[in-house]
Amino acid sequence: MWITITSVGIAMVAAFVITRSVTAATKHSDRRRRERGETLPSEGGALVTVRLRTFQWVLIRVVAIVFVVVGALLSLGTATTISTGVEPSLVVVAIVLLLAGIGGIVLSRSMRRTRVLAMEDHLLVRQGLHQERRVDLGEIAAVLPIANQYGGLQARDVTGKRLFSVMGLARGYAELEAYLQERVVRPRATAQAALRPNGVPIPPWRGVACSADWTTAPLGPGGRLRPVIRLFVGGDVVALHPGEVRALIDGRAGVVESDSQPLAFFASPALVAPTSLGGRQLAGLPPESLALLYDAQDAPAVVLRDSDAVTFRAWVSGLPR
Repeated sequence: MWITITSVGIAMVAAFVITRSVTAATKHSDRRRRERGETLPSEGGALVTVRLRTFQWVLIRVVAIVFVVVGALLSLGTATTISTGVEPSLVVVAIVLLLAGIGGIVLSRSMRRTRVLAMEDHLLVRQGLHQERRVDLGEIAAVLPIANQYGGLQARDVTGKRLFSVMGLARGYAELEAYLQERVVRPRATAQAALRPNGVPIPPWRGVACSADWTTAPLGPGGRLRPVIRLFVGGDVVALHPGEVRALIDGRAGVVESDSQPLAFFASPALVAPTSLGGRQLAGLPPESLALLYDAQDAPAVVLRDSDAVTFRAWVSGLPR
């Protein structure tokens, strides 16, 4: 048992160290390149060119070739001794190694071909063995992070379909991230409010310390467009689910968590338990007020009082359901 625990522990530590080492070395190399003023090579006049690094696909190819050679030797050995009887497990191992090696070679080939070219108003995407295709910036409804040890991003359309993805270790990743922030993420954050079903625009709400509007934005793992209430606080945009905000002002919920970064909490002092962390942060506020709290802050960032609280509640009540 202790041997098993020790082996698993060593494997976990090795995986952690390798991941951190590769990530740190990659970032250090990119930082040195930028300090020297070196630019990424541009292909076909692209503003940004993204490709996987050479070591990524070369490493997989080398391991795959080793698997093919070992699998072939095992297969040859089992074939020459088949008359004397061969353990079925050896045949299975030989087949698995051969298939894994062939699959690894195909994978390395597809990784070598993969690239993303960011043009002025569109991207040319070639991923794996697929043909290169054009992705217009207008097709991108959401740019979402990839949750793995190396990071990355993926772009999805309004139906949640993935348009392309980029690994965080890829060369040109930081430049592509900045490109998408400038041309996709920020314009959507300042987009105009949505229209009612009859085509009449929904007027924004404006208060003393912040403002709000009702629009649609990509939310959730699938990145589908959903109605949201956006609170504009200084330079931040806090997205809240309309149904949850409606429950807050109706007295059916005490706190609403934001659906986007920065992480924030919209709360009613009258409905938050006084002994909770939020209750201590909201202590002394009028019961009819509404407050916005940022994560890990001791005091509310914004408090809607008196007429602001009344008009905001009325505005939320009049939004489409």
